[in-house]
Amino acid sequence: MLLFDSLIDMLQNLSILDVLLFFLDAYFVWLAVYLLLNLIKVNARTLQILKGLIFIYIISFFSELLSLPALNAMVDMVIFHGVLAVLIIFQPEIRAALERIGLNSAKRNAQTKKDDLVDTLSGSVDFLSKRRIGALVVIEQEIKLDEFLSSSTIMDSQISMELLNTIFAPTTPLHDGAVIIRDEKIYSAATYLPLTNRTDVSKEFGTRHRAAIGVSEITDAVVLVVSEESGSISIARSGYITKFETIEKFKVALQSQLK
Repeated sequence: MLLFDSLIDMLQNLSILDVLLFFLDAYFVWLAVYLLLNLIKVNARTLQILKGLIFIYIISFFSELLSLPALNAMVDMVIFHGVLAVLIIFQPEIRAALERIGLNSAKRNAQTKKDDLVDTLSGSVDFLSKRRIGALVVIEQEIKLDEFLSSSTIMDSQISMELLNTIFAPTTPLHDGAVIIRDEKIYSAATYLPLTNRTDVSKEFGTRHRAAIGVSEITDAVVLVVSEESGSISIARSGYITKFETIEKFKVALQSQLK
């Protein structure tokens, strides 16, 4: 109880910044202990090294307490070189941990980019659908779409709802044709795609839908279509096209289709 009262008195005499730094310091100590315990739990040799370190520090404590300078100097040397030895011994574990951190960070960044792309495309498709403005958007995957770029207008622009909506506005010169998305950017506009030769395609599908099916038959692209006549929204993939009744279902499907 006395210790708790002393701690309260100490905190009261500190500034807000000092208190925050105090708790931050305590958090990092807890985190270091937590990671060390996890390492001990999964690695038997770590426990042996930890026992050795504890033994060395006990010797260091008594050498200072009994004023034994020769022994103290030797212990200091062992501790100094021991840190290097630990780094060398645990080099594989340290490297693996850093690789996991880098991989997780890369995965998080990739997922964030994918989520942003889905949100932007879904927002634009919803806007265009409600106004019955036709649109054709091809999202490049692993197979490059360079063979379709000869007559395109190369943009290589940051993607945004406003830019997509402007491109497909009927009064703009780029509205006729498809937009190609490459690396989360609008790479080209006014791109003309091959139409499918299939005879079993529904009569309700016009040129945009047939182009969407056509390019999806020969590439792994994900193709988005907004019908100018009905405002319906569809996704074409691997030669098949699916119509969606709501933008929510469209968004879920798009998220699952993109790599």
